[in-house]
Amino acid sequence: MRALHYKLMVCGQSSFRAIRDTLPQLTYEPGMQRGFLLSKDSNQNRVKGRYIYTKLGKLVRIDAESLEPVEEATESLADCHFEMDQQKGLVMVEQRRGELNSLYEAVDAIPEAICEFEELNLNLLDMMFELQGAYKKNEVKSLRIHDYLARENMLANASFKILDKQDAEKIAERFSDQLDAFTLTLKLPDGACALTVTRKGSVRASDDAPDELLLLVKDMLPRFHEAEVETAEVVDPVAAKRKRK
Repeated sequence: MRALHYKLMVCGQSSFRAIRDTLPQLTYEPGMQRGFLLSKDSNQNRVKGRYIYTKLGKLVRIDAESLEPVEEATESLADCHFEMDQQKGLVMVEQRRGELNSLYEAVDAIPEAICEFEELNLNLLDMMFELQGAYKKNEVKSLRIHDYLARENMLANASFKILDKQDAEKIAERFSDQLDAFTLTLKLPDGACALTVTRKGSVRASDDAPDELLLLVKDMLPRFHEAEVETAEVVDPVAAKRKRK
């Protein structure tokens, strides 16, 4: 299963240029604590490659003499495959979403670069419908819904397998505001492919998913992002004063 995790990348052209020009100077070599190995696919608008860095941890072992647990610090190399796309305004890491934080720390350390990674908030319903339009032979396999009201007035966050495919779209529409993820089974010329997209921009697909499908999903992410608007309560000072009296 392939896993691609995206965030919005808010980065001006001059800052991105600083990142693009600095990373080749930080090439990883054996024995280093951290460094980058850039791909030949990198260009003026996109930086792609691997970020190798030292990951700190703890190991608990039993001391042979005291037979008491002892903590020891450990170091291991972590490998983060990433892509920063200035044109799309997206940053992506593979396999583990937490790698986005590690990559951000490395980028944020570049003095000339002002760059932020921000969470996506996708309109999953409309995105799912557009994917279904692009791939006519498809089935909604499952929907993940948060704050689902179950029996006994209990709320649950759960993934629901769709049994009646005819009702899938209606169910998705009904819970559109609570939809956290959808999984489609796409019937392609070379076989079936499973695709999952989450509200925060994690994309999981079968190992044999065609690149054109993953590129289509990537192109959709900025279009279906909805900025979360913070609402402030408007207080009438006159009414508030009367209430205090």
